[in-house]
Amino acid sequence: MGKKKEKKIQHYSSSQKILLVGEGNFSFSACLAKAFGSATNMVATCLHSKDALRRKHQSSGPHLAELKSRGCLVLYEINVCDMNQN
Repeated sequence: MGKKKEKKIQHYSSSQKILLVGEGNFSFSACLAKAFGSATNMVATCLHSKDALRRKHQSSGPHLAELKSRGCLVLYEINVCDMNQN
């Protein structure tokens, strides 16, 4: 089996490890995952808890399902101001 062909979208490449911080409804992450055909190279974060995210961004459900199905690691309650401590 050969290597998967690298896909590029502007600044992003499917061969990069991509950290997406401060996602709102995860639509950008889901779009990127669809374009790459996989999200195993992606970590997407948001400030809110799962419950707060569902209340605040009701449209997040399908995007999160898309990310999960494509292998993205989704992290909740991540404050980018505190990331240097983790």
